[in-house]
Amino acid sequence: MSLKRTISISQLSDDEMPTAFTVVSKSFGHDAPFIDNFFPLHDTPSGQMQGTKRLASWKNSSPSSTFLKAELSAGNEAGGGGTIVGIAVWTLMDEAPPTELSQVADTETLDGVWPDGSDREFMARLWKKYVVPRTQAIAESGGVLELLAVHPHFQRLGAGAALVEWGTSRADATRRKAIVEGTPVGRFLYERCGFLAEIEEMDLDAGEEFAQRKLPKLIFLTRNAK
Repeated sequence: MSLKRTISISQLSDDEMPTAFTVVSKSFGHDAPFIDNFFPLHDTPSGQMQGTKRLASWKNSSPSSTFLKAELSAGNEAGGGGTIVGIAVWTLMDEAPPTELSQVADTETLDGVWPDGSDREFMARLWKKYVVPRTQAIAESGGVLELLAVHPHFQRLGAGAALVEWGTSRADATRRKAIVEGTPVGRFLYERCGFLAEIEEMDLDAGEEFAQRKLPKLIFLTRNAK
């Protein structure tokens, strides 16, 4: 007898942060320059340890953010024990995000994550450009999907849609506009969940001195409350 596998959404615990960060790393691989730069060496033991610590710090210092997991379980399983196959971070944001990377992380974190000054400056410039559309939209938004990742071995099972719809249902309930900075790969999912592209390709030009570096390609999408 075959067992129906189901996706359930619930909040991540601190103990699950290492698994959550592994999902992030596996999901994006090295196809998302923003993730590669924001979480350097994320597929190495040291990078995963550092990324896990930062993810946990973010969770515990942002009461307006909800850290979610999508678990895959067989139909005969009672309670927990499923496999974490996806994660998301939804934030109810009533104020504009920090425009400087130094406002997001303290000096010790900045130096530890980006010990090379050039790498640190590159990420700082990406961040400054990254938050511009979000800042402009924040007056009429409030529901921000800050991170979405589904393990590549478990994609197309509904985990991504369930994680997105968790947030959009709450945005609808509070009459908030939802926003997301999505990769081209994720665009179909977001549009299927009701998002529309406002900016086809975000301006993330970091300046002439970084012209040889690979820049992220991100789409700014929004969804009005329904």
